[in-house]
Amino acid sequence: MDKQLLDLGRRRLEQLLDGASGFALVNPDGAETPTKSHRRPDAVWGLRSDADEWRFLVEVKTTLWPSGVEAMAARVKPLAADVEADRCLVIVPRVTDRTAEFLRRQGIDYIDLRGNIRVSVPGRVLVMARTERGASSVDLPLPKDRIANPFAGKASRIVRALLAEPLRWWGVTELADRVEISAGMSVKTIRALETDLYVRRDRRRRVRVADGESLLRRWAAVSRPAFRDASRFTSPIPDPDELAVHLSKRLEGMGVGYALSRLSAARFVEPFAPASVVDVYVDREPSELEAALDLFSIDRGESVRLVRPGDLGVLQFTEEREGARVVNPVQLFVDLTNGRGREGDVAERLFENQLSGIWEGEEGT
Repeated sequence: MDKQLLDLGRRRLEQLLDGASGFALVNPDGAETPTKSHRRPDAVWGLRSDADEWRFLVEVKTTLWPSGVEAMAARVKPLAADVEADRCLVIVPRVTDRTAEFLRRQGIDYIDLRGNIRVSVPGRVLVMARTERGASSVDLPLPKDRIANPFAGKASRIVRALLAEPLRWWGVTELADRVEISAGMSVKTIRALETDLYVRRDRRRRVRVADGESLLRRWAAVSRPAFRDASRFTSPIPDPDELAVHLSKRLEGMGVGYALSRLSAARFVEPFAPASVVDVYVDREPSELEAALDLFSIDRGESVRLVRPGDLGVLQFTEEREGARVVNPVQLFVDLTNGRGREGDVAERLFENQLSGIWEGEEGT
């Protein structure tokens, strides 16, 4: 046990309880708590109100990832019953959103040293707190054998490929070649996804998606809206659907890599809401295409948005629909989720009709 972590976690909780009227932390060290097993708990804490008291078995971990939650739960739950604790609580320097999800599934509360806290009592949540974006952190460094953020840059190509071909078992080098990244980046990205239980392996160590919906929704949640800083143009063609097809033919003829996205792409995939603007990823600087596409730069009131993405992997796994090239449905879901107004509704309609359940089938291993 790391006593420093235990003390820091206790202080974090006590600070929050100061503002939660009617509750107090008691017996914080649990030193006298008897146990029938050979293993003693790291601590047993009590939370007391005017009328009740709840006991928490406290487990201290220097690191915890989703892949370790099940084994930890199997170890601490019998010990909690042994000491007659109502709940289990883990203290760890860093609890990721994915780790927190698995802890909640196991009914285990947590405190991390960034300020993420969930402590509950039967029937209601007592304390929930989340760290502020950009807040100071006492995180331990991420292991060097995995990528820090699999949803950014070229690493996101791995995520897109796994979601776009959900029933395929990929060799790690095969996957790297398919999305045009180094084998080393492929290995590190897969290890990060595997640690978070987003992917699984077969007997030949090939990988495929294990929890596709969670992976897709996490990607959408952390992605930056791609068209926020797009170049804006107007066109003599007033109808968005006609304009989308016109631009597609022009870009195809010019040999420009492109793909429609957001509502202009959804019109070809899941026509739930009409588009007023044609959003297009291109593999060149938009200013170079303005004249050739008969577009006119504008500050607002645009009918066309062109963006050269930070990573051209967005142009991988595209689909041809009615003479236009559109982003893959998983990329479309991410882009719509990060849009405004009705685009979130279209994203959910797309998920329900096109994506739901596609990761549940099996292929031979």
